[in-house]
Amino acid sequence: MRISSSQQFQQGIDAILRQQAKLTKTQEQLATGNRILTPSDDPAASTQLIKLSALIASNSQYDRNFTFAQNQVGLAESKLKSAGDIIQRVRELVVQANTAIHNDSSRGAIAKEIENNLSAMLDVANSKDGSGEYIFSGFNATTKPFVKDGNGYQYKGDQGERFLQVSEDIQVQVRDSGAEIFQKIREGDGRLKLVLDSGMQGNFVVNLESNVDSIVDSYVVAFPEGTGAQQYEVKNSAGDVVASGTYNENDQISFNEINLTITGTAVPGDQFEVQPAAYRDIFSTLQKLVDELAAPIDKAPRQASLTTHLGQSLNEMDQVLDKFLGARAVLGNRLQQLDVRANENIDAKIRYDRSISELKDLDYAQAASRLNMQMTGLQAAQQSYVKVQGLSLFNYLK
Repeated sequence: MRISSSQQFQQGIDAILRQQAKLTKTQEQLATGNRILTPSDDPAASTQLIKLSALIASNSQYDRNFTFAQNQVGLAESKLKSAGDIIQRVRELVVQANTAIHNDSSRGAIAKEIENNLSAMLDVANSKDGSGEYIFSGFNATTKPFVKDGNGYQYKGDQGERFLQVSEDIQVQVRDSGAEIFQKIREGDGRLKLVLDSGMQGNFVVNLESNVDSIVDSYVVAFPEGTGAQQYEVKNSAGDVVASGTYNENDQISFNEINLTITGTAVPGDQFEVQPAAYRDIFSTLQKLVDELAAPIDKAPRQASLTTHLGQSLNEMDQVLDKFLGARAVLGNRLQQLDVRANENIDAKIRYDRSISELKDLDYAQAASRLNMQMTGLQAAQQSYVKVQGLSLFNYLK
């Protein structure tokens, strides 16, 4: 096979260029610390690196979601703690008001402080986060959730509960409906409530106790006219008499596992009701308390009615405190879940980084050895080219 001089020269140049390309790639690997510079260097590893990079990107988004979720849940828990402190103070004021030493003026001062606490409670329920969104308004986060409407309070938010993705398969609730927290609070002792007739003439206080979890019927406790002040009868909503008899002060009137203790004297014609405890918002409960304390006491029956109402208000404050404590416990569980998931997220990132390092990182000792070999190869190719270039028949012609 005949090889021309031009072919020899071209092969020598090609050899030099190949050695230079290998040397350049090795130098770039040493400079970057990466074994894979292009997908063609290791197609299988490159595919895994793309998947791992996507996982790390998702992991970073989850980290941002964790921070947002922790801030939101922590803020809600802090606001409910403030709400609980407000109710605890109101409870102390109710105990203070429920003594015989007060006159209209001192009760009015207590009513004013409770009214201030009502305003503070409304501010808590209408709290905003750092972005200006209401935290207890459900999905409708740009609308103030609670507003006073006439003699009552209306919820303007919705029932939405906002969730945030904190891992590939887990969502955590970060927003609650204010209606669930501030409106769905049981009256009375959570099972039963007393409803006093505004026209009662007797000077008596009613204490309610029960061994039932709930009742579905209403009862009227009446002191019929023409029977004497010590005669009573209890009727259900159908008008059937379920209990009747004669009572003495501090005796119990018992029916259907409900116990009533009446202190004082009833007047024939007086009556009151025992009803199932319904839901009522905390704002209306506090407003009712303010109205009762602010109203002047002009007669003994009015004082007795106030005492009964204050006794029931203590039970209602306990219901509110239980509601807030339960809501805070739920929020605490969410924060704990977020902490666990955050630690798992950190562990996952460490695993992803380790896998990327194993696939991508360069073995410097091996690369340095290869660089020396490639430099020697380049030198040999250059020297060979010089030798071949000097081969010519004209050098031997004389």
